[in-house]
Amino acid sequence: MIQGIIAKKIIDLALKAIEKKFDLGGIQKYVKEPNELDIMFKQQQKTVNKQGKYIEELEKDVAILKKDSHPKKDLKCNCKCQK
Repeated sequence: MIQGIIAKKIIDLALKAIEKKFDLGGIQKYVKEPNELDIMFKQQQKTVNKQGKYIEELEKDVAILKKDSHPKKDLKCNCKCQK
């Protein structure tokens, strides 16, 4: 039991020394906390979502207009022109 506690303390000290030497605290902070790129990405996602909704609304409007419009007619000319 005492050996386990001593081993844990030694491992904790070694981990703290490694973390301090390689600045792992700064890396952890960068990974876990929001940074500039995360904020920019979220803003772009919001913009893309708004544009997507706008495009969907436009597509619905076009579908309604196509449905309500007159059918296309093939008009034939009685003259001898080459249309």
